[in-house]
Amino acid sequence: MDLFRFDPPALTLDEVAGIARERYGITGAAKRLRGERSHNTLFTTGEGSQYVLKIASAGELPTTIEFHARALVHLEQRSPELPIARMVVALDGELVPRLDRNGRQHSIRLVTYLPGVTFEDDQPISDPGLRAIGSLLGALSAALADFDHPAGDEFMPWDIANGLILDDELWSGAGDDARELLVRARTRLVEATEAMATLPRQIIHNDGHAGNLLRSDPTSDTVTGVIDFGDLVRTVTVADLGVSGANLVPHQADPIAAMAALAAGFHIHRPLSPPEVEALPGLVLSRLALSTLLVDYQIAHAPHIADAVAAERPGLLAGLERWLSIDPREALDRIKEAL
Repeated sequence: MDLFRFDPPALTLDEVAGIARERYGITGAAKRLRGERSHNTLFTTGEGSQYVLKIASAGELPTTIEFHARALVHLEQRSPELPIARMVVALDGELVPRLDRNGRQHSIRLVTYLPGVTFEDDQPISDPGLRAIGSLLGALSAALADFDHPAGDEFMPWDIANGLILDDELWSGAGDDARELLVRARTRLVEATEAMATLPRQIIHNDGHAGNLLRSDPTSDTVTGVIDFGDLVRTVTVADLGVSGANLVPHQADPIAAMAALAAGFHIHRPLSPPEVEALPGLVLSRLALSTLLVDYQIAHAPHIADAVAAERPGLLAGLERWLSIDPREALDRIKEAL
């Protein structure tokens, strides 16, 4: 099983600066940013404008990169008030130009840079803060409701509805501590998978975790933007709540109240149907289970990021155990009250 490609091109800052200048007319101070599947560089021009140049792995399909770019264009046109990055076209008018390097083709994108700092994984967030995050994710979902692209149906490992949460091979590779928790969750995961098969679907952001949510400064819990559209996929619409809930909710003082606040915010812009509400506890559990399985897979098969992933593992397992201890019926009752 080969689920991941983590092979961004190896480029010097001088090479990247030349690409930015020749393709976009952008010059300025350059700073390398972290990227799992693309080489990302922040440029700050003399006038103070900031952009991120993203050079994709040659292993990434051009249609996939175009999919991500077209989604940003759609969102800018559909809901210009959304705090997201904007696509910048190349000097030749191309939205996603191609770079030939050593006989390999790489897709290029230039996007505006969103200022701010990301949330922390274990950060306490107030109910108003969680409601604001849910509201932003709901508005994003509503704006993507009429967006379509053929690449939306490509396989995405981080899609909770793709069947991986019940994959025997992945389960066999999980650590003993993880497998013990997963076995406890098995019945509920089967039920969640069955429920997801009946829920509405569309293309969604699918990555609203703490590291992709921005705030103005480290003292704030008010969301100011959302980044990283690399996990876009057509899947269960309310999976966006499962993703964000799994990351933000289990470590809060009152996880049920936190999930209710997140759902209530989402419901403002993208109303939840009764079956979607019923599915929410299972969606959070599904994301926690999928993350547990894929983290252990990454540790075993992606050595260049294994240390960073391993550092996140204890918090993830604690979140899974905490959510397993919560009565899903009680969670549902309080979510319904909040809606």
